[in-house]
Amino acid sequence: MRKGLIVGAIICLVTVVSWFLSGSEGDTPFGYRVAQLIGALALTGFAGALVISTRHRLLDRLFSGLDKAYVVHKWLGIGSVALAGAHIAALGLAEGEQGSERSWARLPELGAPALVSFIALALTALVARRLRYETWKSIHRFMPLPYLIGLIHYYGTSSFHPLGLTPFSLWMDLVALVGISSAVSSVLLYERLGFPFRYRVTGLRAVAAHTVEITGQPVGRALRYRAGQFAFLKFPPRRPVFPSHPFTLSAAPSADAIQFTIKGSGDHTRRLPHLLKLDDTFAVSRPHGAFDYTTGAKNQVWIAGGVGLTPFRSFYSQPIPDDFSIDFFYTYVGDSGVYLDELRALDVPNLRLHLIDSATQGFLTVRQIEDCVHAPVDIYFCGPKPLRESLRRQLPTSRLRVLGFHFEHFGFGR
Repeated sequence: MRKGLIVGAIICLVTVVSWFLSGSEGDTPFGYRVAQLIGALALTGFAGALVISTRHRLLDRLFSGLDKAYVVHKWLGIGSVALAGAHIAALGLAEGEQGSERSWARLPELGAPALVSFIALALTALVARRLRYETWKSIHRFMPLPYLIGLIHYYGTSSFHPLGLTPFSLWMDLVALVGISSAVSSVLLYERLGFPFRYRVTGLRAVAAHTVEITGQPVGRALRYRAGQFAFLKFPPRRPVFPSHPFTLSAAPSADAIQFTIKGSGDHTRRLPHLLKLDDTFAVSRPHGAFDYTTGAKNQVWIAGGVGLTPFRSFYSQPIPDDFSIDFFYTYVGDSGVYLDELRALDVPNLRLHLIDSATQGFLTVRQIEDCVHAPVDIYFCGPKPLRESLRRQLPTSRLRVLGFHFEHFGFGR
């Protein structure tokens, strides 16, 4: 994530420096010039959030995984809304100092509607994030509209020669071009062009209560991915189960087949086992994510909860290097445990399995991990957020020596 944050900081710095190097028209007061800088930073932040929404493969490298990029996407949106509010407040202060008869007091006319629109959409999205993924995603399709209003506001009212050739105007032109292109790509083109791989359903089986495993064979070229990665999955328009959802690839990489293990946790995913049939086709995006145990220490703890087993299944389904030593804790509740028979049959010399049924044994604690692990370890986690946060709160007072705690943000910025 560090690379992405550095790039973001550089972009903000370029905005400030180009503003500093460019002159404003006439005798525009300094307070108004500062207010316009704040507005420009808001537009730059919005453009950055739109870039992340394109899901470009470069984002995985910059942020060490698209999931982390979406966390930045969320905070860019929140921060940019705050900057838009600060922009209007700064204009109000400058107007009070200069007197209401000044012509540039008309600057907020489009800025206020843009801010109100963003706040309304943001509040709606905050409510929707507790509902279905599909609802949250649908609301986000409207986010570019207030951004476009903000751009019109900038080009119609800025005193920094918005159509000129100053460093600031040229830079903001570039920012606007990137922002608009990203909005068009994410809203209009991605669902049509972002899924270049086609698969035919060759296997469907229930692996736990409300959880189905989908196996597919490639129709044309196969997806190339690393164990632990995820991809966005969708079905053709003739069967609109869902437009696109992210799911972890739940088997070791193979050119002959692909697997997703999907828990019915939303309206669409619950209907999936009843709607999907053998020989149906589905589309898959390019792979994303940087959840990779091979980059960590040789001594590790893997912790999975429920369907969070899927990335670890892709790990242990291929040979684990001999110099790794792994304690694998899998926690589940009764019949929600996935691949339990497969796990019990595992025979990997350097992987020790610990099964915890929370319905009868209670929730997993760090104390249970301490009893099995004595060397400094990297922890890899995939499971419910409450379990993750509970374990992280226990770590500072434990005897466990943790080198790193690795996990993915499956909320995607919600």
